[in-house]
Amino acid sequence: MPHSPVLEQHATAKLKKIEEILKAQAHMSPFTVEMGLTANKQHPHHAARLHVKTRTFNLNTHQEGPDMYIAIDTAIDKMVAMIIKEKEQLTERTQNPDTDKKNFSR
Repeated sequence: MPHSPVLEQHATAKLKKIEEILKAQAHMSPFTVEMGLTANKQHPHHAARLHVKTRTFNLNTHQEGPDMYIAIDTAIDKMVAMIIKEKEQLTERTQNPDTDKKNFSR
């Protein structure tokens, strides 16, 4: 979609949250963050799509609504929650591996 500098600044500022979370973890690098915005010319229904890929996970989120700024904010908030959940699950799997040796009982 054609974008305005204000919309681009808003999206970039919000994407910094995701970047900060991923840069804090060394095992998450390298990572890519892709955002796609779609505006509908016939009626006020906008969509924001977000894709985050790291070495350990590949996440997608999508949000639609009448206001592009709210769609961007909600999609990014969803992605932040998904990243935090994936990080917690990864930590749990690495610290408490479910192995045959652990489950072996005499």
